[in-house]
Amino acid sequence: MKTRSIALAVLSIAILPPASIDARNLRSLTEDDTANKRTLQSGGGDTDYNIGENVDADENTTSTKRYIVRFKNDSSSYMQRMETASLSTNVSMDMTSASGNPGFGSFLPKDHAEVMNLDEKEAENWEKRDDVDFVELDSKVFLHAEEVPYGINKVKALSVRDKDVSNRKVCIIDTGFDINHPDLASDSSIVTGYEGPFSAGPWDSDNNGHGTHVAGTIAALGGNDEGVVGVNRNGELKLHIVRVFGRRGTWAWKSTLVSAMEACVDAGSNIISMSLGGPVSSRLEEEALKRMYEEDNVLVVAAAGNDGNTRYSYPASYSSVVSVAATDRNNNLASFSQRNDQVDIAAPGVDVLSTKAGGGYIAYSGTSMACPHVSGVAALIWSMYPEKTAREIRAVLEASAEDLGPLGRDDSYGHGLIRADFAAQFLDSDFTFSPTTAPTPEPPCFDRQGW
Repeated sequence: MKTRSIALAVLSIAILPPASIDARNLRSLTEDDTANKRTLQSGGGDTDYNIGENVDADENTTSTKRYIVRFKNDSSSYMQRMETASLSTNVSMDMTSASGNPGFGSFLPKDHAEVMNLDEKEAENWEKRDDVDFVELDSKVFLHAEEVPYGINKVKALSVRDKDVSNRKVCIIDTGFDINHPDLASDSSIVTGYEGPFSAGPWDSDNNGHGTHVAGTIAALGGNDEGVVGVNRNGELKLHIVRVFGRRGTWAWKSTLVSAMEACVDAGSNIISMSLGGPVSSRLEEEALKRMYEEDNVLVVAAAGNDGNTRYSYPASYSSVVSVAATDRNNNLASFSQRNDQVDIAAPGVDVLSTKAGGGYIAYSGTSMACPHVSGVAALIWSMYPEKTAREIRAVLEASAEDLGPLGRDDSYGHGLIRADFAAQFLDSDFTFSPTTAPTPEPPCFDRQGW
């Protein structure tokens, strides 16, 4: 029995894919879409991307459209129209409004142009006039702005300054990293990666997309008027990438995962983020993680699992690892999120918008998407007090979480929704924890029937 379980363990690490990848849970944004201001709205798990309208412009609900009529420079008719319109209009701006004067629009005197609401026939007639240079539709322009994904706001990341995050390094074990994405750091002093024998491919490319999405939640660039922002947005948080999954992102060996974690530690990482898991525990993996947490002072964060039941997923369910459940924009537990006594904390994991490999942005769902919120907040908070230990940072994150569900810790949300602002306040209060605090209980040993 024991031998068969160990044999299966090497096959059971599986990347946690977006829950129910279909048209309801997955929306791809084009480059043109992301140049515009967008509003995310939720409805029954669906995600709609509404391109923002110019709220300052009058909406025309009739059959007419808004046109620009450009008169020739020597047009006496234009001067007469503007003079007649101004008789009852107090002109104080370059763009002169003639509202209240039937038959007149708004004037741009320096450009010899008038803005009019016309139907197609009227527009044609104006264009035929000898004193008119051209007629064209007056099109709309939109704000060029970044999107702040709802998850970043939920965890209150923007309430905490990220000026010191350069002293932290997060290691992402996943499908790689799109080094050419314009919304992710690419400087070699910031982003590094493992290039050893067990790599599933070049660390700085990602033909699956999962790893790039995770990286965006942790550290998408802010202040560049493009795309989204991450928990850490100043582009100075150090990242180390270890690629253990190929294009399909289906599975990797347990031994490979342990080697990947060791590579993270060797690279000087403070936090290891793993949006992956499998149903079988490994003594080697458990002992390695315990050593990293207690001796190497590394905080390990992993996704709780997407099966929507009470089974354990590993590595998340080892006591030395922070297990992350997924919530939606209303702080409800995601239907797919694992529920058990090893769940430590919760974070947004439904319709999470982040960076897409190859450019652009995409929304995924899964505890894989919740995990990087916690990894990112851990780095943000730890950067403020780098002398704290991994154990202390974990205790702060759990003690300061926003309680959800039943009062106190529960198997669905753990200690609650991670909150960067509360954690920062907790640290600023100069807390101390008793060294005799009882550890998280070990999960019971079990084997699936037939294994």
